[in-house]
Amino acid sequence: MTSDMRRQQPLEASDPQEAGPYRLQARLGQGATGRVYLGWSRSGRAAAVKIISPQLASDEGFRRRLTEETAAHRQATGPGLLETVAADLAADPPWLASPHVPGVSLAEAVREYGPLPPATVRVLGAGLAEALATLHETGLVHATLQPHKVLLAAKGPRLTPFAATRALDAADPSRTVSAADGRFLAPEQARGQHVGPESDVFSLAVLLALASTGRTPFRNGPGAEALRSIVEDAPDLDGVPEPLRGLLATALAKAPQQRISPERMLHQLTRAAPQREHWLPEALAARAAAAPDRPRWLRRRTLLLAMGGAGALAAAGAATALMLDGSDDPDDKSASGGRSGGEGVAGDAVLKPVHTLDLGRSDNGGHLSYSPDGKQLAVALTDRVMLWDADSRRKLTDLTDDNVLFTTGVAYSPGGLLALGYHRKFTLDNYALDLGGITVWDTGGSEPKRVARLELPTEDKVMLGMEAVALSRDGRLAASARSARDAIGKVQVWEVGSGRKVADLVIGKGRGNSTSAARCLAFSPDGTLLAAGWGTELQGGVTLFRTDGWAQAGELPLKDTDAFGVTSVAFTPDGRTLAGSFGGLALWDVPGRRLIARIGTAGDQNQTLAVSPDGSTVALGGGGEGYGGRVTLYDLRTRQRKITVPSGRSGTSDLAFHPDGRTLAGVVTTTKMLTAVQLWTVE
Repeated sequence: MTSDMRRQQPLEASDPQEAGPYRLQARLGQGATGRVYLGWSRSGRAAAVKIISPQLASDEGFRRRLTEETAAHRQATGPGLLETVAADLAADPPWLASPHVPGVSLAEAVREYGPLPPATVRVLGAGLAEALATLHETGLVHATLQPHKVLLAAKGPRLTPFAATRALDAADPSRTVSAADGRFLAPEQARGQHVGPESDVFSLAVLLALASTGRTPFRNGPGAEALRSIVEDAPDLDGVPEPLRGLLATALAKAPQQRISPERMLHQLTRAAPQREHWLPEALAARAAAAPDRPRWLRRRTLLLAMGGAGALAAAGAATALMLDGSDDPDDKSASGGRSGGEGVAGDAVLKPVHTLDLGRSDNGGHLSYSPDGKQLAVALTDRVMLWDADSRRKLTDLTDDNVLFTTGVAYSPGGLLALGYHRKFTLDNYALDLGGITVWDTGGSEPKRVARLELPTEDKVMLGMEAVALSRDGRLAASARSARDAIGKVQVWEVGSGRKVADLVIGKGRGNSTSAARCLAFSPDGTLLAAGWGTELQGGVTLFRTDGWAQAGELPLKDTDAFGVTSVAFTPDGRTLAGSFGGLALWDVPGRRLIARIGTAGDQNQTLAVSPDGSTVALGGGGEGYGGRVTLYDLRTRQRKITVPSGRSGTSDLAFHPDGRTLAGVVTTTKMLTAVQLWTVE
């Protein structure tokens, strides 16, 4: 929270006078979660005291998440972090206090003074990189790094406390990011995917570009346009001086694993950074040095203490802040969904968490598939596939390919073939960024054996070379969904045995843009149709192709989708209904080629689904960093919601039913930002 004395406002009649041991003197600002005041402890320490708004204070879900977030964030202490020093979350209203540090927010500094000097930017980057490295060492990710949350103080930059904001994001899945805040998201956040330490590095680089040039390195505009620019465009770093420009280019890589680490960033920035004691320009340094005036009652008390000696000092020191007791294991609730049931509407459905597969890492992947015989569960992480025994829940092996840059999908066929879709690594000979690939293994024997490697050539697009993979039921064909030159997207079909491409299926010729693509695939149960979901400019749909000659068999358009269109599709076992996620849930009658139900809206943030083996239920998963995760079951006959349960901290990236229909698996993120597979029993 900015603590610029010029921005203080006097208390109003409706303002509280105290919060725990703190007497309040002035208003410092208003945020999404409450108002911040300048407060003073009885011993004379200044604090920034946040009092939670009445609306949020009455929300039990928010209070619970605030307790969890505050406990987790208090584990991270170090340079550049303003920690919570006192809190009473059971008070009415709840409040939190952090040390008061005079300064100016980065947002205000750039707005009023323009770009900062290069030496100032180097210290800013080094200080924030050090703070982020401390967060990451304790298993935390900031995920909401923005200029108004960075304080330019006399002795270096500070990250203001953000536990309340994270609690609000987690407790209110429907809350959307503003266009202004969205400019600082990483590509994986813009796409609703897993958020890790690498996401903070990207956001930090955007902040440093803003500090250097007075603008962000991607296009501004309406929310969707800004997000598309982050996902697709190369950063505009004109005006950023070297060597900072090269460093930021590395930190702004689209693929998380290609970005520099905060530790390495800190090392490079501190080699040429000046001392932090004299790092700000004169005008900003003067504002950062302006300490608040001590209130009259405290000046009188100080005089009395000086006259009264040790006895009076001891009496004053007896009043201490109430410190928050944190949970012993804040991970448990997030990984399991936080409760065993959920809010139901139709029927007596139960979705009960029974086990969590710990993948042991924070990962940007998150795709899964059960083998048709139910014996194996394949989980695709960034650079590999983990195979698990579905009964014993024991890890079997890792499968990978040297060509993998990052994975985008995984699929089984009944014969035991397993296909992994991925973006291929680029080389000095071929540095296109939209290269795709499919590797197929036979997992039916004692050891998995690679049987095919299929390479998708470039279409001169950026980072959309492979979006999804599917295998035909007989295992003969592998299909890929991707972007296309001068079209919305393309589906390419290959013979697994020969490696021969048998079809190039273009979707929306002449209607594509920089972010459009075919995004998901599904073969019909009888193998006669291939469904391809796609998206472009806040609309999407599904195109159906006949597999006997690859002619188009139907077009199922859908308006008012989220920024990515239709992101997941699945047929019911009889092949008569097709389900698609677009933020909400769409249902199509396949024989009639018509939309029969549209449930929810794009703002619901649902991007994955699975249909139960008996065709009675569809599981819809969604959320994202800043929204929280959830899984909802819908009755496909009545189209009524059965139950909704939370599912991790950062959204549900993929779902799959076990072939017996009694277990649902989902890829989630725990409170400590580790990727896990949550297993629920379905009753």
